[in-house]
Formats: sequence, structure tokens, C-alpha cells
Amino acid sequence: MSVLHLLRHGQASFGQAHYDQLSELGRRQARLAGQYLGRRGLRLDAVYRGALARQRDTAEALLEGLGARAEVRELREFDEYESGPVIQALLPAMRAEDPAMAVAEPRMFSDRRAFQTIYEGAMLRWISGRYDVGPAETWAGFLARAEAGLERVRRENGPGRQVMVVTSGGPISAVMRLALSLADETALRLTWVIKNASLTSFLFDAQRLTLSLFNSTAHLEQEDDQGLITYR
Repeated sequence: MSVLHLLRHGQASFGQAHYDQLSELGRRQARLAGQYLGRRGLRLDAVYRGALARQRDTAEALLEGLGARAEVRELREFDEYESGPVIQALLPAMRAEDPAMAVAEPRMFSDRRAFQTIYEGAMLRWISGRYDVGPAETWAGFLARAEAGLERVRRENGPGRQVMVVTSGGPISAVMRLALSLADETALRLTWVIKNASLTSFLFDAQRLTLSLFNSTAHLEQEDDQGLITYR
């Protein structure tokens, strides 16, 4: 069997004008992941990443830490879902239904709890499929996209391969959903606990996909610096 490693991107720039860029802490997290894997003797046979800047830069810092040169193939199927258009489409109705949403909205990009209140409310409505999100990607469409990316990786990598995909919490949760037959809400809630630069691994072949490791930050914890453990 082969091993599929999914690495969530390092810390991005929450609350900044351009979220889709790594913070300096995010770059350090990714380099530490590479150094840790290098010390463990990991030799990657294939490396993929999504098309987002935070995914691209995480892949570069990972390989820098690993001390390896590798062709990094871009797969947009591993991009994160875009929560912004979903929130924009659903927020008017959310404000009408729940006064807490109206209170949280002005602070959503400066207060992490306020953001989580709105984000969680919108995402739970999104996965239900009962609400019109306009031109935004549907939950079903997102899952199909992530599954297509996974199937391409499986097709391109035969037995005995070590494969790395640098992605985001949403696609990692989508793969978890497939591997463990999770309910939609359970899979969605996983995205909220997946840490920056955490590692999730699966054993796979043409028929099977088996979880081996989930949301590990051993490479960060051994630094004895709690500031390295982040979620956004």
C-alpha cells in the first residue's frame, strides 16, 4: 500500500486585507514540519498542492525544511472552499433569524469568537443544501471536487509510494468523510479543529483508504512553544 500525507497550510493572515498569505509563524510551522519529516527519513515520491498562495508557500517551506527538491504539482481540487461568498449569501437571513448574528457581524474580522459565530452558522446552513447560496460553490460540489482530486492522486501513484498533498482543512475533512463514512455535519466540524501545519495520513490502494494519523502536530509540540499551535 501507499501512504497519503495531507498537510494543512501554515497560519495565514486572519484579519488582514489579504488572508491568503502565510504569516511568518506559518512559514516557520511549515519548515518545522519538513525538518521533522526529514529526521524521520521520509522520502517523498510525489508532492501536490492546491492553487492558493498559502498552500503554495507552505509547500515551498515544507520542502525547504525537508531539504528536498521535488516537482510540486498543482491540483485546484485541493483548494479550500470559499466561505466568503457563502456567508455573504446567507448572512441577511441569518441576521433575521438570530439576533446574535447581527451583534457578531461588525466584529467578525477583528474578534475570532465573533467570526466563529457567523462562520459556524453559515456553514451549517450551507451543508444542509436547503438554502440558496447563489453562485457560490455548494457543499455537494465541494465534496465532488475534493473526491476528484483524491482519485487523481490515487490513479497517479501505485503501490509503495509516499505522497504529500499540501491543502486546507476543508479538503482534509472531505477525505476523512470518505475514509470513515462520516455524516456531513461531523465532517464539517472537523474543519474547525484541524490545526495549522498539522499532518493527517492515510494508507491507500486502488480499493482502500484507511486513516493512519489525524491532525498531528508532534513536529510543533516538540519545540516546547505553545505559540506554534494555531487554528487560524
